[in-house]
Amino acid sequence: MVGAADGGRILVVVPESVDIPREGVDVGDWDGSRQGAVDGGETGFGHDDGCDPVESGGSRADEDGDGNCDTDRDSEQGTSRDRDADADANREPSVETVLKTLERHLRAEVVVRCRRTYAEYVEELGPTLDCVVVLGKDESLVRALVEDSLVPTVIYSPPIVGTIDGVRSGDDGIETLLNRVESAVQEDRHINKLRESNARLAALSHYAEDIAACKTAGAVAEQTIEATTEALAFDHAIVFLAECGRLVPQASALPDPAASATDLEDGIAGRTLATGESEVVADMQSDPDAVSEHDDLHAVLSVPVGDQGVIQAVSDERDAFDDRDVEFLEILAGYTAEALERIEREVTLRRERDRLHAFFDEIPASALYVERNRPSQTLRIEETNGAYDDRFGTVESDTPLTAVTSSDAETEQYEAAMGTGGVSNGRVERTMADGSTATFALSVVSVSLPDGRTGAYGIYIDPTNSAFSELLD
Repeated sequence: MVGAADGGRILVVVPESVDIPREGVDVGDWDGSRQGAVDGGETGFGHDDGCDPVESGGSRADEDGDGNCDTDRDSEQGTSRDRDADADANREPSVETVLKTLERHLRAEVVVRCRRTYAEYVEELGPTLDCVVVLGKDESLVRALVEDSLVPTVIYSPPIVGTIDGVRSGDDGIETLLNRVESAVQEDRHINKLRESNARLAALSHYAEDIAACKTAGAVAEQTIEATTEALAFDHAIVFLAECGRLVPQASALPDPAASATDLEDGIAGRTLATGESEVVADMQSDPDAVSEHDDLHAVLSVPVGDQGVIQAVSDERDAFDDRDVEFLEILAGYTAEALERIEREVTLRRERDRLHAFFDEIPASALYVERNRPSQTLRIEETNGAYDDRFGTVESDTPLTAVTSSDAETEQYEAAMGTGGVSNGRVERTMADGSTATFALSVVSVSLPDGRTGAYGIYIDPTNSAFSELLD
């Protein structure tokens, strides 16, 4: 989901000689009256121009000669003058100027800590930090940061600006610091996004296995909702499946009241199904097609599940979804669509098998049914019909086919049909229950099973039956 402000959160570690009135104060709450004396010789930072601290958009220069600081300048001009004044005067900017500049130009939450308390803060809130900026020359602190390596760290001690893995010199003052911090923040946020993406993908792979194991469409929908709210951490979610010209909610993690079924063309879900394209809606409350039953829900991410339905992630906030959210929900929708297609194939195959079994039981010709055993891959007889038992004798289930066939050619006919997924016709010699032998027309019909295996029906046509005699010619 959409993250924090671009600048993130930056921790600034100030020299011990800078008086922070209370631990944990943010720079936004730090006015000039709270800044204590700074020992410029020790820290390398000084502030002795008699002016109040620089506020956002202000200027520390007394340009009108009245002895007072002018603070009503345009923010952009004021900032430029701040930097130019610092450079022109060849003096080091104050700690406060650095802090205000960081906060204003990086749009970051700037948190200030002194040398004594920074470690505890980093340990507790390190994952929320995008960068640490150290003001002043403190070799022991730098060594400690190198050893921890928890957060990207920039060292600033004019005219030296650099990072803990290679301090560099420069003459651009705060401008150089801003560039270095911004680069560190962007790199850290990029790395964090990669880590988050990897974590989401790992979680989705776990749910992909659960979804693939489901036996019903309802179970697939329930697992999809769990993956949407748990693995992807979306606030709310719902799965619609197309049934009889309607989009029917199959599983939901929406607050009450429950969502209602709609026509296929209605609502954001109907629009998504019709276009077959994912869609992000900033606020459903202002969408003309939305079928809104919840006034407190806003952003919607709507993703098609093939032509079978729609997954929607829903947020309490506006503008809550970004491109990465779309990508991850589309991956999940792919797992869901694949599982639903498999279940639909299994249902179709099961119906076909049931019809074949009904025919199998009633056919007057002798017939048997075989499947390929795992893992040995041998063909074994699963069942025989009454006509087969009467003519050839009863066969126990799970008997190898080779135990009843009279020749390798007969077995190979079964293998040929199952290998091609079609029908194999031929003639075989068979010994009957009374010990006599006869020639039969054998038709082997291959069938696909719901779990991906294959089976086959073998039909032995009685040569004494005039209706089948032509098959022997």
